[in-house]
Amino acid sequence: MISILYQNVKTGVAFDVSSLVTAAKWSTKRTGSPASVELTVIANDSVAWDHGGIVAVKDGNTGIFYGYVFKLSRTESGEITVTAYDQTRYLKNKNTYVFEGKRADQIAAKIAADFQIKTGALANTGYVIPSMVEDNQTLFDIILKALDMTLVNTGKMFYLWDDFGSLRISDVADSKLDLFIGDSSLATGYTFSSDIDSDTYNKIKLVKDNKETGKRDMYIFQDSNSMKFWGILQNFEKVDENLNEAQIKERGNMMIELYNRPKRSFEVSALSDLSVRAGRALFIGIAEIGVKQFFIVDEASHDLIKQTMSLKLKVV
Repeated sequence: MISILYQNVKTGVAFDVSSLVTAAKWSTKRTGSPASVELTVIANDSVAWDHGGIVAVKDGNTGIFYGYVFKLSRTESGEITVTAYDQTRYLKNKNTYVFEGKRADQIAAKIAADFQIKTGALANTGYVIPSMVEDNQTLFDIILKALDMTLVNTGKMFYLWDDFGSLRISDVADSKLDLFIGDSSLATGYTFSSDIDSDTYNKIKLVKDNKETGKRDMYIFQDSNSMKFWGILQNFEKVDENLNEAQIKERGNMMIELYNRPKRSFEVSALSDLSVRAGRALFIGIAEIGVKQFFIVDEASHDLIKQTMSLKLKVV
């Protein structure tokens, strides 16, 4: 049973507004955007909506969303539209940071402490980033860059999310849902696509400035077989001067493994399961197009009234 709660932070008065809500959408994205809840509410004189007010969505005793009112609008018919974001909205703030020898989870913990963002379990991301110098960047971009660097150097994918008021970093591999969507199971429609137009590379060129020789050391990793069919799709990157040859080669080989393949994406509409949110992985099986594997949820949008969901997925 879904319940929608609201508290006016100026007066401290709390309300169960579930019976006033005529439309409700809960949306999550894996990177760069806060989770949101958009409500259409019947105006009621006893409920004073205000910016900064707390909106919580619960499924029974399970917390689904905890956030703050950022947008309000009202029509002549007496309907109020409310948009609330979880606390990752504050990661849109910009700042300058210099990090030396820190893991992505340590970077996230430092940023959260500086901006009074509550944290929960931040998984140890393992990879120690030699250095990061970020000038006037959003906090989102800084943390996500650290997670991307971890992925490229280790092959391990982590996602950043808010767990009912607690910022978390979780390992995608440890967050797979025991859920099947596809033939005769929840799915009501799908669109499947693949391309080599974005994030596909069959040639990786890494360069490092060599202070001793005054020249650039160059390292090339490529797949000549896919180059025959796709042409040359090159990614160029300047690596940290502190990386040694073995580390650079490990990075290049990992990048070829990650990017030397078509980018496959999937959009699925299905009956809602509120355990599904961006960052988690689930199994999709649709025989008609030969799909039978795990996908990571890139975006999820749940209609809390109609109990349906729309998912954008990508290969884990």
